[in-house]
Amino acid sequence: MKGQITVEYLISFIIFIGLIAYTYLSYSANIPRFTEDVKEETIRSEAYQISEILVNNPGQPVNWQSFANIKRIGLLDERFNKTNLISKAKIDKLKNNFDCNYPANYSYIMLKIKANRNFSFIISEIDWTNGNRNTLYMCTSPTFFSSMNITIQRIAAYNDSGMIKPVEVIIQM
Repeated sequence: MKGQITVEYLISFIIFIGLIAYTYLSYSANIPRFTEDVKEETIRSEAYQISEILVNNPGQPVNWQSFANIKRIGLLDERFNKTNLISKAKIDKLKNNFDCNYPANYSYIMLKIKANRNFSFIISEIDWTNGNRNTLYMCTSPTFFSSMNITIQRIAAYNDSGMIKPVEVIIQM
């Protein structure tokens, strides 16, 4: 019987190859979904980082005296240095000096926030009585960005000449 292949050996070999093929096909079917989930979480992380920079960072320099020397845009009100309290004056400076309808302004803001991907952000005042939103500043990407739509919504407050008002900051990537 030396050198002969038995029926039991052939059956066990076919079952073994079948299990290996099944395992490989099951695993490889999940790879695209897994990589898409990883990409989505990476984008969500970047969007959250941008929201953190806008809401909880005063920027550099903290008082933005001159737009020529801005190193980073941040909206935190440096006079109070409280979490989630942004400055209406800084929102107004953005609104008056950087209309995002111009690609050069959008590129400048993207550079000063240190973003690697196109994004949009909207800052809206929330009416206490009815919950309506009044847009204070909106900056949207001039180019269409990827099919992924990650949205980070943050509720904060802003200081408007001593009055604290609720504000919503929405980041989309």
